Amino acid sequence: MSQSDVLLQVTDLKVHFPLHGGLFNRRPTGTVKAVDGVSFHIKRGETLGLVGESGCGKSTTGLAVLRLVEPTSGRVLLNGQDVTAMDRGTLRRARRQMQMVYQDPFGALNPRMRVLDIIGEPLVVHKLTRNKAEYRERVHELLQLVGLNPNMADRYPHEFSGGQRQRIGIARALAASPELIVCDESVSALDVSIQAQVINLLEDLQERLNLTYLFIAHDLAVVRHICDRIVVMYLGRIVEVATRDELYENPKHPYTQALLSAIPVPDPDPAVQRALDPSLQGEVPSPLDPPSGCPFHPRCRFARPECATVAPATVDIGGGHAVACHLYEPATAGAAVAV
Repeated sequence: MSQSDVLLQVTDLKVHFPLHGGLFNRRPTGTVKAVDGVSFHIKRGETLGLVGESGCGKSTTGLAVLRLVEPTSGRVLLNGQDVTAMDRGTLRRARRQMQMVYQDPFGALNPRMRVLDIIGEPLVVHKLTRNKAEYRERVHELLQLVGLNPNMADRYPHEFSGGQRQRIGIARALAASPELIVCDESVSALDVSIQAQVINLLEDLQERLNLTYLFIAHDLAVVRHICDRIVVMYLGRIVEVATRDELYENPKHPYTQALLSAIPVPDPDPAVQRALDPSLQGEVPSPLDPPSGCPFHPRCRFARPECATVAPATVDIGGGHAVACHLYEPATAGAAVAV
């Protein structure tokens, strides 16, 4: 894979939030390690899924990629340019290339603005239209592109259903003609039937516009439908990376196995149940006080003594499949790699 094939390269990304004693005590009392050394890449035209339990750092990773939260350290290269090192003016121009679709399709839209102005705001910010007629025409094109009637442009968000609001959010993200779109749980707040419609829309737009997605979700069934590769996160770290089919058919990390075993299976016959870890024991540790060594070891049925003291390296086990687990660290399993 050549470097020109890679649109986004994230290297050792960390986002740590300092905690303070209170309103009148600004001394730091601790640090929340929301993202703790994450590395991955996304190829042009690819959809990379980012999955894990609530609180694992998925959304924070997406926000840090766009610099909507400031990374503590690490690099984010978009088209070879380091987003983390850009000044305010350069970052503003770079944001034409990267946009976001948010989880809440109502909270993400200004209730006092017409849809015309919500979708058209990026056109104004980046000076992409020359006059009002061209502005309105472009907004109408975007509404049609996401399956909405252009005559709805003068309505307000409360006049739309949840699925329609999410389409408006997608149209706004497309207004600046970006290359990368971060979808942060963008279908989780919708009914199942509406989820399917929005997922199909995202796939159609990707094919027509050559878009690249970072798709953040906790619904593994949705992720399997839309993603090409999947990154599994736990407590701010990546524990496994693989292609979609490889991850679902041959999960290696005990945490990934437990997540997949939790997917409801239509056939109740025990003979068709997958031979995976049936459940996760215990609770997710606090990012304020993460476990030493492997962050998953307190809940892992395969934990060894070294798991409690030594963080596992990320090991390539072949076919683009990498896992951070001591079970796969011997030399015969492969060499440590950056994913």
